[in-house]
Amino acid sequence: MQFTAMIEARDLTKVYETPGETVRVLDGLDLTLGAGEAVSIIGPSGSGKTTLLNLLGALDRPSGGTIRIGGQDIAGYTPAEAARFRNRSLGFVFQQHHLLPQLSVLENVLVPRLAGDWEETAADTAERAHGLLEKVGLGHRLDHLP
Repeated sequence: MQFTAMIEARDLTKVYETPGETVRVLDGLDLTLGAGEAVSIIGPSGSGKTTLLNLLGALDRPSGGTIRIGGQDIAGYTPAEAARFRNRSLGFVFQQHHLLPQLSVLENVLVPRLAGDWEETAADTAERAHGLLEKVGLGHRLDHLP
């Protein structure tokens, strides 16, 4: 069996410049995750967990290094390219309350479909969303409100 990296970060750095201080949150991080692999990111407050997730989710750009997701190098994406990539290729489950309270679970999952042109039909997208919700154990709650 040949291993294929789904997410690969190499020499990843993130530096924040503040008046009088340079804060180096990530410094040369390497990470490789295969398709279907599950990991936990743990550490004390301020250790870079959220920064890493924001970089891997194309919500922020690294100061240095590369990030490949599904073979695509996302580290240098423009804001528009990153938004399109997130809309087409990633899904987020936020800790905060980012669900629309008036929409069902299924409708909340389908909200990103409103953001652009899609090659698949609305019915195909809904079927795929239903399947993903089943996969994470929420198939029985499709019509529930958050």
